[in-house]
Amino acid sequence: MGDEGVTLISRTALVAMLIVAAAYVRVLVGSSRKRGLYMGVGALGGLSAGVAVAALISPWVMRNVSVVCACLGIVAGWAVAWRFARQLPEL
Repeated sequence: MGDEGVTLISRTALVAMLIVAAAYVRVLVGSSRKRGLYMGVGALGGLSAGVAVAALISPWVMRNVSVVCACLGIVAGWAVAWRFARQLPEL
């Protein structure tokens, strides 16, 4: 298997793990619309921060690391948003 195959399989596994993590976060948030909104904003903010970091790191590593940085950014965004979302009362 060439380098492209390894990259494809690793990205597929990363996306699968992200789907499972998103389902877990959705269960953690509950049915509150406001909490869901906070977590969505956190995911978008983390995604944009991850892509911005990837733009800085990719030339240094000489690889396209945008997918990895975006996924890590989403998880970091969820972590930050959860600090605020858990203070909201669940309705």
